[in-house]
Amino acid sequence: MDFQFECQDNCLIIKLYGTAEANERLLSREALNKKLENSPRRVIVDLSGLKEDENPYILGILSTMKKEVQTLGGSIKVCSLRPKLFHYFQEHRLDKIFNIYGTIDQAKRSFKEGHREE
Repeated sequence: MDFQFECQDNCLIIKLYGTAEANERLLSREALNKKLENSPRRVIVDLSGLKEDENPYILGILSTMKKEVQTLGGSIKVCSLRPKLFHYFQEHRLDKIFNIYGTIDQAKRSFKEGHREE
């Protein structure tokens, strides 16, 4: 899996590409910690680059990212889930754990509007 980091409007946007593997959780933690040192604590994870049939390993990656961001006093939002993955999140009630938005812009606006930040 590949990670692309970009700062926009006081947010760190992380775009994920490819397929998640079993050990990706640890790799994502290392990559995220390096970027969070000098970045905003408002993090948006864009999942539009994942394949439609993405496996559940993505959950471990997102959980690790959420924990790391919250440990530093930040907040994380997820956006651009493809329909099959969005359904998986709803079916397993993960939409109660992660703040999910349709687009990056919607996620950015939610920070400005003060929507629930966990």
